[in-house]
Amino acid sequence: MAKLVYWVASQDKDGSCYNIVAKTKKACLQQIASTTAWWGPSGYDAPIRREIHYKDAFDLFDKATDESGGRS
Repeated sequence: MAKLVYWVASQDKDGSCYNIVAKTKKACLQQIASTTAWWGPSGYDAPIRREIHYKDAFDLFDKATDESGGRS
């Protein structure tokens, strides 16, 4: 089974609409820093590592687009 790894920093005050998602922790932290430089204190939580395990490309597509996060 294949695995997709990504990093998420949640915005604690306005909900999950403006979360930062990045390929690496370093990239996620850089985006938080640039947001803070532009808008002031960012209000983002620390980045969290996430994994999605999938069988094939269609299974990954299904998990990424389905409201419940996958049908299985």
